[in-house]
Amino acid sequence: MNILGKYCRNMDAARGGLFALVVVSMALTGCGTSVDGRPTPVVASGVVFYKKEPCANAKVLFAPEDHQYTAVGQTDSNGRFRLQTFDPGDGAVPGNFKVVVSKFEAVDLPNGGFRETFFLPQKYRNPQTSGLTAVVPENGTRDITIDLTE
Repeated sequence: MNILGKYCRNMDAARGGLFALVVVSMALTGCGTSVDGRPTPVVASGVVFYKKEPCANAKVLFAPEDHQYTAVGQTDSNGRFRLQTFDPGDGAVPGNFKVVVSKFEAVDLPNGGFRETFFLPQKYRNPQTSGLTAVVPENGTRDITIDLTE
């Protein structure tokens, strides 16, 4: 199962904050360091485009390649996002990342189930197939551009 599908199966846009909390909690518990010993994130923000248009209300996840600290964000109506690792808006730990982007809607059904509608190609929901990467430099960046082409 892909990384966003695993943690977001039954979330709608109103539950987006819970998604970030789950991912950040996983990063904290999986790293084996105390809160006092955690690294300091730097500003990390940018914009997501889908077919050359700003991609609003998409979840963005930066999966680390060279450390253990996942960063997450959500795009606004202009496709802009700001990452967080430990605290809201704190940024990302510098390093290399595989990037995952997902935009979906989950609707609860009367029988207790739910229906998901995805608005971006499936390949972008998995760090192994997205083909998306980013580098967060030591001094941070506000210029991350993620272009989704298909």
